[in-house]
Amino acid sequence: MAAASQPLHLPAGLTSTVGVVESILGEVVAAAEGEALFDVVEGIRREMVAFREAGREALRERALDRAQGILGALSEEERTAVARAYTLFLQIVNVCENAYRTHRLREEPVAEGSARASLTFVLTAHPTESRSSANISILRRVQDLVLESLETGRPLNRREVEHLLHLAWRVGTHPRAKPSVEDEADHLFSLLTDSVLVETIALTETGHRLLFRTWVGGDKDGHPGVGPEQTHAALDRGRQRLLGFVQRNLMPSARRDAALAGGEGVAGAVAALDGALTALASVSEGDGGRVAALRQGIDAFQASYRTRLGLTHPAVDRLTTLLDIFPALVVPLELREERGRFGGAEAIAYMMRRLAAIARGGSVDAYARAVVVSMTLRAEDLVEAQALVRDVFGEDTLPVIPLFELPEVLARAPVILRDVWKEESFRRAVRERGHLEVMLGYSDTAKRMGMLASRVTLHDAMREIGAWAETVGVTPLFFHGHGGSVGRGGGRIEDLAATWPPGARTPYKHTVQGEMVERTFATPEILRSLVHKVAEVQAAEPPYRGVGPLTRTLAEASGASFEARIGAESFRQLLEAATPYGRLEALTIGSRPSRRGEGGGGVEELRAIPWVLCWTQTRLLLHAWLGAGEAWSAMRSDHDIDERMRRARDEDPLFRSYARLLSFTMAKAEPSIWRRYWRTLLPDAPGSIVHELEGEHAAARELALHALGADTLLPDRPWLEESIRYRAPMIHPLNLLQIDLLGKEEWSEADVRLFRETVTGIAAGMLTTG
Repeated sequence: MAAASQPLHLPAGLTSTVGVVESILGEVVAAAEGEALFDVVEGIRREMVAFREAGREALRERALDRAQGILGALSEEERTAVARAYTLFLQIVNVCENAYRTHRLREEPVAEGSARASLTFVLTAHPTESRSSANISILRRVQDLVLESLETGRPLNRREVEHLLHLAWRVGTHPRAKPSVEDEADHLFSLLTDSVLVETIALTETGHRLLFRTWVGGDKDGHPGVGPEQTHAALDRGRQRLLGFVQRNLMPSARRDAALAGGEGVAGAVAALDGALTALASVSEGDGGRVAALRQGIDAFQASYRTRLGLTHPAVDRLTTLLDIFPALVVPLELREERGRFGGAEAIAYMMRRLAAIARGGSVDAYARAVVVSMTLRAEDLVEAQALVRDVFGEDTLPVIPLFELPEVLARAPVILRDVWKEESFRRAVRERGHLEVMLGYSDTAKRMGMLASRVTLHDAMREIGAWAETVGVTPLFFHGHGGSVGRGGGRIEDLAATWPPGARTPYKHTVQGEMVERTFATPEILRSLVHKVAEVQAAEPPYRGVGPLTRTLAEASGASFEARIGAESFRQLLEAATPYGRLEALTIGSRPSRRGEGGGGVEELRAIPWVLCWTQTRLLLHAWLGAGEAWSAMRSDHDIDERMRRARDEDPLFRSYARLLSFTMAKAEPSIWRRYWRTLLPDAPGSIVHELEGEHAAARELALHALGADTLLPDRPWLEESIRYRAPMIHPLNLLQIDLLGKEEWSEADVRLFRETVTGIAAGMLTTG
């Protein structure tokens, strides 16, 4: 067996930290499951090191065969224990990376320039977060211990970490049951920790504009579990989080200092302020009036305090700032429902009526900020939704936002907007608000036409909507409905914004889904770093350059190829048999159904996020490159292709962004693992489609290298390439277990648990479920 290589580009502080925590995990596995099981885990790890170090594909295949043989000899309980060991290891790597990144950010603080970000987070609970809340909470505590060690230079507190990992082993890594909407609200809002809220207030006080919204409790679209009770519960869960923050972090100093300041006026004012907060202990009808009373209490206290000391109280100033961010001391909802379902007897109407009752005495838009009409096809869809808003609230209290998410509809978006602009009531409401908000669906667009064609189509839609808006004198505000993974429109903000026309960057409003919420708000420093990056991007506003001819040619060809591929019966057969597609209902990773309606199956029925999950789990990441390889194969022999590539790199921001995203995807893809899925699960698959896909994958990799003008996939990020190289083989055992499971006709309860474990572990290793 080849000697294990040592990383050259990964920080020594990070690798040594991972090594220490990994050794503690090994002790936990041995103590919990016995030395024999630990030896099995170690034996598989050695085979994965052999896989990594092997120079030839044949040697890599042998390492996988040996590992599969070891796993095949285990009992059900032992296989689940091995899966949990690898899942926790991959989660630990992520924890250490978060802690190390935070440590470096503290060492080299982001310079506070003049640029200020305008940023709206829309927290959603689509079926992406595969871990249990208990698992996340425990690993957050491990992260804190690792960060403390890095900050102080003291050795890691092994006893504390060992204790937490024993707990993590005991409680498991994935939810035992499908979460309710209320569970999702509890989980999402728990990630708005006190330290994150303190940082949010501090950033706001320095001039950044940070706002929060949520779809949890408001997203009715195709979700049988959402109604007025869930709407009410989501608001109440947000209240508990924010009110608890106020009582722990702001009011103690206000009470103490009021007593020190003396005077009956100050004492009475702080007592009245306490009473106003106590009245908000839960959200109920007429809550709007009680929030108004809180604001009056704040004003009265500050006036009394100013009279006594000549200045206002800092903690109560921060409470005022918190209310600027969360106007009703809740996380405001955004409602969503599919077109054609905005009648007075529909669930969305009852949700609106509950909101009206709760907001009585105050303003509805402190509790809900918008109504999104998904699958918008025509102007009438928006008119119908606006009529319901007016009927329930008596006025156009909430903006009606079209969600354009189908390729053919994105192309017609300006026509739809021009038609609805003819409606005087719609036009008046937009003018009173000062802007027209439009949501763009990245995931569903990419699911239908592939990554590059989707980005070009979205770019064109933004440009055309902006041009139309200019003719009628209205400001467009774009709501970017993208996820975290590349296949769902994700990526670095620098790369994303490079593809957007002027006006699409500010404000930056976007969905933050599932696991991305935990990563975005992992520490205050990580949040601050993101805010400063957004500020830089928004301040730069580089000269606009449209999509270049080479990019358009690639997009058109790749889009056509993508649509033809996924529309073929042989492809559907491959999706259903050689991916987790057929077992999605066994997962407990979201309250929302994974499919729309009760159709005949296939890509159109499958929601975008589970679609990406299927190809992420199998490690092929096909959703991000399908079509691109065939398009490149057709043009790579053109006599002037090298010069056209050079010009595109120099002149086309969208091309450069796509090249980076494609190269990152190709670096993470593992065709050798995918090969085992289809060989095992669909041995009689039509040879033509499998070989075509493998050939296209190789061509897409070649395209990535040519697009970058480099001989490696991540030339400017060698540390990332190295991180993938060391991380990826440790995901393989989970794939081997999953392949074996998917090949079984009938599943026991133990099989279901093992399947969920593999999904969670692979997601941790890939840093995304889907």
